[in-house]
Amino acid sequence: MTEAKTTAKAEPKAVKTTAKSATPAKAATPKKANKDEMMQKHQQMVQFIQNMLGNIENDMKRVKLALNQLAKFDPENAESLENKETEAAMGAQELKSYSEENAEVVEGKFDGYFMIGADQKKYPVPLNYSSKTKLVPWDLLKLKILEDGKFIYKLIQPIERKHIRAVLSKTDDNKFVAITDDGKNYFLNQAAVTFFKGKPGDELYILINDKEEMGFAAIEAIIKK
Repeated sequence: MTEAKTTAKAEPKAVKTTAKSATPAKAATPKKANKDEMMQKHQQMVQFIQNMLGNIENDMKRVKLALNQLAKFDPENAESLENKETEAAMGAQELKSYSEENAEVVEGKFDGYFMIGADQKKYPVPLNYSSKTKLVPWDLLKLKILEDGKFIYKLIQPIERKHIRAVLSKTDDNKFVAITDDGKNYFLNQAAVTFFKGKPGDELYILINDKEEMGFAAIEAIIKK
């Protein structure tokens, strides 16, 4: 008899695998903020809130004056609702909106960025015009809208202004602002800063609303440092 030879197959060797432990990502080191920058940002935030509160206080004064005047109302006396102090505080300037040949005309007040028209709509005021005319909040404007859609602005009644010395500064979002000697911040027409080639630290002279409302200023001059 012939013996049947059988060959046992060798079992495959186990492959050793070495699992590499994941190296935890290093946390980004927070950038150290310059102390002067932090102080400036803090001052800007405080001034912004103070400006907002000032605007609210002015609005409350107008409301109180109006209520006092209404309390004196006499239907038998047409002059009982007329009061120069109340009208001045409320900005009671009669604004008009009308049509003329080949154009629509709207009067309104400048708020620092737009003209608030008699129809309560906001009309964009070109930065170049605002800069050249040195507009400040509550200046009275007249807008002529031509048939082809062209806007023509005209300053018809400037409000009382104050002249103030300040220093040009820049916010974290690259917006130029004016900081006065007493620490108040005023937003500026960026086109005007570009025109005067202003840089942070330059001395400048600004025009603001006589009542210091809205926190916006026009540039009168920049003195290079």
